[in-house]
Amino acid sequence: MGRKSEFTEKVDLMIGAKIHELRVAMGLSRQQLASKISVTHQQLQKYEKGTNRISAGRLAAISQALNKPVSYFFDDVEGDHVMPTQHQRMCIEVSRNFMKIKNPMHQNAINLLVRTLAEDVEDTSEV
Repeated sequence: MGRKSEFTEKVDLMIGAKIHELRVAMGLSRQQLASKISVTHQQLQKYEKGTNRISAGRLAAISQALNKPVSYFFDDVEGDHVMPTQHQRMCIEVSRNFMKIKNPMHQNAINLLVRTLAEDVEDTSEV
């Protein structure tokens, strides 16, 4: 594999995050999408985490399986930098709002809620 630059690593992470978000939104398990694109679920996990770069042909297969044009995966790339995705902007907003909560019990309750919801998503995405 060729050398990675900071820019290409950001693009790989962004594309992987979009694949993950679409897969979960469509209610597909990692195994289901992996089967559709003829890779193992471990390989798909590496794509989703941005660990492994996705070839053009494989990205075309993924876009077809997820009913999105290939260009969708590059919507947040502008010039030589990657724009934050809607998901990333939401995470920043949640973090800012969380920091405004002064009551430690409320902070703990929010943290427990988010952790519980995240565990639920992980359980359903591994099926």
